[in-house]
Amino acid sequence: MESVSYAKWILSGEHTAVRGGKAIAFPLCRYKCTVIYEDSNKLEVDDDLHRNTFITLLKRAAFLTNRDFEEIRGKFIVKNDIPIKSGLGSSAAICRNIANIFKYLGFCDDVSLLARQLEDVLHGKSSGLDIAVAMLNKPVIFQYNKVVDIIENPFLSHLMLTYSGKKATTSKCMDVVWNVFHKNSPLAIELDSIMNQASDLCEQGIKCADLDKLRRGIILGNDVFNRWGLCDENVSNHISTLMRDGALAAKPIGSGLGGYVVSLWEQKPQEHENICLTLE
Repeated sequence: MESVSYAKWILSGEHTAVRGGKAIAFPLCRYKCTVIYEDSNKLEVDDDLHRNTFITLLKRAAFLTNRDFEEIRGKFIVKNDIPIKSGLGSSAAICRNIANIFKYLGFCDDVSLLARQLEDVLHGKSSGLDIAVAMLNKPVIFQYNKVVDIIENPFLSHLMLTYSGKKATTSKCMDVVWNVFHKNSPLAIELDSIMNQASDLCEQGIKCADLDKLRRGIILGNDVFNRWGLCDENVSNHISTLMRDGALAAKPIGSGLGGYVVSLWEQKPQEHENICLTLE
């Protein structure tokens, strides 16, 4: 049995999606995670890079499905080329693949629920957004902790992803945002509201090929990241370089403090390494 899940990137709504806010996310089929399951009378995991994490997730999946971990047999071969700690959904892809295999084994009925519960292990609290994109492999509008719309023919030709040069840990970034709530709840609520405005503008821009609304939405989203404290010197310098080179707007695409950045251009430059945003 083989389960394949692709990378994802978020245009707007990071962090606020946990609290029911609107988010817009896309699959990125350039990168994928594949888990191959083969029958065996013992448990084997062929994954040098993520082996300990993978076994931790298997143990949690066994607990969540009321199984004894000793019941989990078979050989799991993990092939993952999604860059980790980059905002591209590597964790969600692995969790979804494990849930798929548990369904194949007859251990669970709801792949989405199990995958989301497994992602909680890695991130502390999952909105379900990354899992939703991994499940559907389609561009989605996500709100109230569920997919509310699938975007057909999104306007992506003026967008580019570039790497900030630094890895980021989602759980750490989530702690930064929650710290804002603990220290200044009115500000935190205001920032959630502004991010929702950013998502509204980005949704209109993506659906109607409106460059100005996309620009305004991305600028608003980046402002929220700054006010949360999730644009460190590395990310800020990267965004400044993009803006100096002609970008109309730019912001982080994941949890912040590193990873990839999305930028908007009238005409994309050739000198920046970019990830193809083709959705096929």
